Amino acid sequence: MQLNECINFMLTNVQNAVFLCFKKQLQQYNVTPIQYALLKCLWDEDEQAPSQLAQRLYLDSSTVTGIMSRLEEKALIVREYSKTDRRRIIVRLTDAGRALQKPIEALIEETNRQVTQGLSAQEQRQLREQLLHIADQANHLAAQ
Repeated sequence: MQLNECINFMLTNVQNAVFLCFKKQLQQYNVTPIQYALLKCLWDEDEQAPSQLAQRLYLDSSTVTGIMSRLEEKALIVREYSKTDRRRIIVRLTDAGRALQKPIEALIEETNRQVTQGLSAQEQRQLREQLLHIADQANHLAAQ
C-alpha cells in the first residue's frame, strides 16, 4: 500500500489542512479551534461540569483543564463551585464569552461552507456519514 492510500495518513492530512484554515479564521477573535469547541458546548448549554465538557469533546480531563485555563485568562469563562455541592465545579460563560457566539458561529458556518465548496449537499451528508462510520470502526477495533 502506498502511504497516500493509508486512511490514517489521508485523514491526518485533511485534518491538519482544515485545522489550519479554522485556526487562521478564528485568530481575529483570539480563539483556537479547540477553544471554540469548548465555547460551543457552553453556548449550547451553559454551566457544565468539566467532566461533561471532556466527555462531549472526547478529551481527557487534563486537556480540558488546560483549555479552560486559557479561556479563563481571556475572561471568556469562569469556574465556580456549585452552590448546592461545594465539591462540584461548574464552568460558565462570562458576558464576553457569550458575546462571541454570534460572530464566531457565523464565521464557522462560512468557513465550513468554503471548505466543502464543490461538494453537493448530498455529498456533504455522505462524507459526514462515512467519517462517522470510519470512527465507529476504528473505535471498535481499538477496543478489541
